[in-house]
Amino acid sequence: MYRELENLANSDLYPFHMPGHKRMPLDSCLDGALSIDITEIDDFDNMHHSEGIIRELEIKMAEVFGGKNAYILVNGSTSGILSAISSCTTRGGKILMARNSHKSAYNAAFLNELNVKYLYPTKLEPFDINGGIRPEDVCEALRADTDIEAVFITSPTYEGVISDVRAISEACHDAGVPLIVDSAHGAHLGLFEKFSKEYNAEAAIKCGADIVICSLHKTLPSFTQTAMVLIDSKLIDIEKFKMYYSIFQTSSPSYVFMAGIDKCVELIKESGQERYTELDRRLTKLRAKKYKNIHIFGPEYIGKDAVYGFDVTKLCIAADGLSGKELYDRLRCIFHLQCEMAMGSYALLMTTLMDTDDGFNRLETALERIDEDI
Repeated sequence: MYRELENLANSDLYPFHMPGHKRMPLDSCLDGALSIDITEIDDFDNMHHSEGIIRELEIKMAEVFGGKNAYILVNGSTSGILSAISSCTTRGGKILMARNSHKSAYNAAFLNELNVKYLYPTKLEPFDINGGIRPEDVCEALRADTDIEAVFITSPTYEGVISDVRAISEACHDAGVPLIVDSAHGAHLGLFEKFSKEYNAEAAIKCGADIVICSLHKTLPSFTQTAMVLIDSKLIDIEKFKMYYSIFQTSSPSYVFMAGIDKCVELIKESGQERYTELDRRLTKLRAKKYKNIHIFGPEYIGKDAVYGFDVTKLCIAADGLSGKELYDRLRCIFHLQCEMAMGSYALLMTTLMDTDDGFNRLETALERIDEDI
């Protein structure tokens, strides 16, 4: 896709069509994006009925990330979650949903007037972080209420906790209902074998989940709002899913976003293993450091409180005597390190295959300084 858009940008084909910038420069930072920002013109396929280059990209995505079918999302994982829940339930029906679900899942329940039954994750001390979903809780809930039409969980969580998706999917399939997994923070799972084996950080679609929604932009080098839905199930009505997919996604998808997905997939195929090997080296070194007052939540929780696996690329860091916000502010204001978020007792930092030695060295220095000062 990117190559075709590049060829268009270098051609003499004049754009008497949307968008209004006519692929002309506005600012040096935007020029490259504007030159490939088009609408659904001849030879460039239609995301809502893909048959050409968009279909080719979807096939590549399925090959890299898993699943029989992959669908591009340009409205973020939100549109995928809305589509998945709507396609797996009937209006006024029942859904079994993890209580720590994203607000888009609640919006889907509201729009479809669903009766929601809740699954409650465990709590991990001392950070007060949500743990995993117990497979036995899923089994019990499905046995107790045969009207449940679908199960929805989040794995991995924001902080990197991974539930036993394989066992949960088996429980769902025994009851004849599909498992939907919000894996917005797990698009990268399954791409690096060491993480998959040592930390049970496997892709949900390869563990039996029926529909998995992943945000490419959260943990991979792709534009904000780019995401995907992966489907591998006989329990899913594909045509019903496609109907809701078209309802919840824009009718004017960004070709810049889709080209970014294409480049992301190519980077993973060409240099992903080398980059993840380097990331693993950096994370191992950082997590091995000994501090007096700094604590980094990690894979030591695997096997406890329904934590089946852990995404080590997420760094949940706590400091004795400091709230999560105070640690967040120190890292940002003193050391110019922008964290992802702050919670009650910890700050969350996200790492990816695009991080550098310089970034990690600065973080190590900052943590050493903070550890000495408190």
